[in-house]
Amino acid sequence: MRTPIVLAVVAAWSLVSLAGPLRVSLPPALGAVPIVMGEVWGLFDEEAVEIEMIPLPSQRDRILAFQAGQVDVMVSDLTAALLLVASAPREAGILAIAYAPPAGADHLAILTPTTFSCIGTWEDLLARLRSGQRLQIALPRQSDLEFVMDSVFQEEGVAVPSDLYIGQDNLLTNASWVLLGMVAVGVLPQPYVDYILTFGYPGKPELVALRWIPGERLPPEVIVVRRSVVDREPEVVAGFLRGLRRTVERLNGATRDEVVTDALPVAVELFFPGAGPEAAEPEVRAQIEAAIAAIEIPVFPEPRPLEREVYDRVLTWAVGKKYLRAALPYDEAVVPLPG
Repeated sequence: MRTPIVLAVVAAWSLVSLAGPLRVSLPPALGAVPIVMGEVWGLFDEEAVEIEMIPLPSQRDRILAFQAGQVDVMVSDLTAALLLVASAPREAGILAIAYAPPAGADHLAILTPTTFSCIGTWEDLLARLRSGQRLQIALPRQSDLEFVMDSVFQEEGVAVPSDLYIGQDNLLTNASWVLLGMVAVGVLPQPYVDYILTFGYPGKPELVALRWIPGERLPPEVIVVRRSVVDREPEVVAGFLRGLRRTVERLNGATRDEVVTDALPVAVELFFPGAGPEAAEPEVRAQIEAAIAAIEIPVFPEPRPLEREVYDRVLTWAVGKKYLRAALPYDEAVVPLPG
């Protein structure tokens, strides 16, 4: 009698898990904004998809939660997605592009607190690196930002030891290190750049953008999904993508006033938790609001398959850095879009 009871309990648990919400965990990145706003606007509900947001403080925590089966969907930069899929190829797959910076638009800034670093130009930085000076550069390791900076320095003929890259996947922490003069250089994407360049306070050091990197140089942020969810509930994943497409269409068609009213408060809490104007003293509120007003609202792409050429470039780099032991073919890493 015991075995049938155990089997019945397992079967019941499986049915409950299939009927549960889609568990989603998001980083403070632009690719997360449409998913957050789709939930705020109720567009996933209209597609009969229940979303449960799983708040986690870092990319590492999101990856560990995914590996432990506690998260079904997450947004990630492409490098982290590759490492996750390589570690769990039967369970993790890249579903679609979440956000790609627009081509031709400045997206990534190489910043220095020149008050502390005494670096005034891009050429100054290159000269000091060529001379062997050990200048610390704040950016997350094993990330798309590292991929881009490696390619930029390679084009300049400068070899930068990897141990000069230090930083958190929490980009707000990296921004703070730059402002405090704890590093010579910080590499930050939008909207962090607009915010910290505009936000003013007594004693703020002079920040100089040594170089801007256009959007087409950056790999896209991607949606990683649990393969078992796609296999068991393809209609849920298809509904999630439909809701996401509707959200992107609404975001891109809205006026700035509409976006500021509906989306910006949510986005500020996503990117700068606890730093919104409502939580600030009156004398600081105007400075925060001015910094928020300077943030440019991007055009969001519809979710679409990841391009093979982009995947292969990042894969080749990751293998060359020994972040991956062997190449992972595109068709083994990417999940076809359902529906």
